[in-house]
Parts: sequence; C-alpha cells; structure tokens
Amino acid sequence: MRVAILILGIIGSLLAISFAACAGAAAGVMSGAGAIAEEAAKEANQANDETKITQIDQEELKENIQDLNEAKGVFGNLAVSAGAQELLGLIGCVMEFIALGKGNKATEGAILLLLAVMASLWAGELPSIGLSNLLQLAAGIMAIIAAPKLAEAA
Repeated sequence: MRVAILILGIIGSLLAISFAACAGAAAGVMSGAGAIAEEAAKEANQANDETKITQIDQEELKENIQDLNEAKGVFGNLAVSAGAQELLGLIGCVMEFIALGKGNKATEGAILLLLAVMASLWAGELPSIGLSNLLQLAAGIMAIIAAPKLAEAA
C-alpha cells in the first residue's frame, strides 16, 4: 500500500507542477502584454493630436490594461498554489513512504498530502487542478488508513 501511495502522490505532484508551469507562463505573457499596452497608451496620449484618439478609446484601453493586470494576478496565484501543492504533495508522499517502511503510522505525510490538496483549492478563481487533487486526496486518505506493519518479534 505504501508504494501505491507514493506513486499516487508523485503523479499528482507531476501534474501539479506542470499546471504551475503553464499558469506561470500565462502570467508572464499577460505581464508582457500589459507592459506593451501601457506603452501603447502613453504613445497614443502623446500623439493624440495627430491620430485623433477619442476619450472613449482611451478609457477602453485603460480598462483592458486593468483586465490584463487582474488576469496576471489570477494566474500568478494559480502558479504559486499549484507549486505549493506540488511541494507539499511530494514531501508528504515521501514522508509517508519512509514512515510506513519503518513500521510507523504515516500521520505527518497524510497531513502534508491533505494540505497539498487544500493549497490548490485555495487558488479559487478557476476550478481546482482536478486530477492532481484527486490523486493526492486518494493518497492522503490511504496514508491515514494505512496500517503500519508491526515489527516482527525475533
């Protein structure tokens, strides 16, 4: 059972870190797009006499920049939460593997696995990471109910 918990935890952590990388890349792209949009707004304001940009267009551009900054924050939060899930899940499943191998209860590892699931649910904006949550939740529950092997009397 301890090997199954380790495998579930590692696969869940791999899925979480891949999601964190994608969310981090998306946040970086949105940050770059926001910087470009701000620069375009400055140039448009300076050249307003020549291009005849209306006040409505300027307002829309400011709203779009704010939307990009909000989206950057959301995806940044998702990246951090998924990264925390990956670290907590990986450490938890390794701690569980070692504890059950020594014949002890795997309470600390199970708590870390369940905290990993909570870390991803904390992100909030989008539906949680999904399969990585399910795998690490299953690993955490299995670690709680796993009976340690009693030391054999010699």
